[in-house]
Amino acid sequence: MNKRILTATLGATLVASGLASAQHEHFQDFKWRERQSDHFTLRASSTNHDPARKYAEKVWDECVRIMPGLEDDFTKNEFRTPGGAKGADTAPYRFTVYLVGTGHDYDKILEQQQNRSGWDANTLRACRMTRNYGDPQNRYTVYCKADPENTGGGGETDLTPVFVHGTATTILEGRGLTNNMPFWFTAGWGYYVEHRIFRLCRVHYVDFENYYKNNANAEIKRGGVLGPQDAWTNPLRKMCKKGIRETLDRISKAKILTITPNESGYMFALTYFLVSTDERIENYRKLIAKSRDGQTVTKELLLEIYGYEDDAALEEDWYEFMESRDFR
Repeated sequence: MNKRILTATLGATLVASGLASAQHEHFQDFKWRERQSDHFTLRASSTNHDPARKYAEKVWDECVRIMPGLEDDFTKNEFRTPGGAKGADTAPYRFTVYLVGTGHDYDKILEQQQNRSGWDANTLRACRMTRNYGDPQNRYTVYCKADPENTGGGGETDLTPVFVHGTATTILEGRGLTNNMPFWFTAGWGYYVEHRIFRLCRVHYVDFENYYKNNANAEIKRGGVLGPQDAWTNPLRKMCKKGIRETLDRISKAKILTITPNESGYMFALTYFLVSTDERIENYRKLIAKSRDGQTVTKELLLEIYGYEDDAALEEDWYEFMESRDFR
């Protein structure tokens, strides 16, 4: 069961490090095997470039479809961190993905990240447990394929869904010029991109199986199982039709460490609804634009941008969408 607490190309060609000088180096004392695609720089140590080699540009395609402004951010080097810094010395800017195959390498990265970002022990512990994290400045993601407790290599874990989910959420925050988007917004986007690419949502912020076993109300509440092997749309549609629903207010207040399977599912379904038509996509872009202007994406801002008087008005259309054939 995949767990994730923090924020996861065909035709790419191997390049010498000297040819990639425009792309910033974020970690010292590494000899990276580097590969570039149109929008990504992939750097690997003690492992290969998978899954980024195959899926990075697929993530880009889904992100730029909804966020066309990414084109200028990347090709014209207009990307900026929340603090206003550039991501590359010269155009084009490429998002960087770091892939490491040993716990030793991951420890070195986390030590440098802690020194730079001032992370506390709990944040470091979470990064080690999940084997990945997104740069607070939105310039890169890091993935450790090995057990971080294993200083050697071998025993690599397939991080494909985590890569897709985490990279998509970090790119979203980069477009919003922030490192503090609400959980429902970033996680919902990560789930949506996962679904678009795989027709599955396999990243779980809690262990769903354990939740079902231990939650006294699970048999009443679940109405279907949201697992990693089947698409979430069918069980969610059945839940919605049976009146087993999560409210907009509850989703907007969901927390990483206490989120339930149903909340994760409805978080995914909310994002799907918010980008389900051309008009709604335009409104979604306005939400991101508000973030770029310094506003926080809140439930109240969502209602205002989408033209709903209150939660109930949005929920009526949202639930109707979930019960329709468009939600698939």
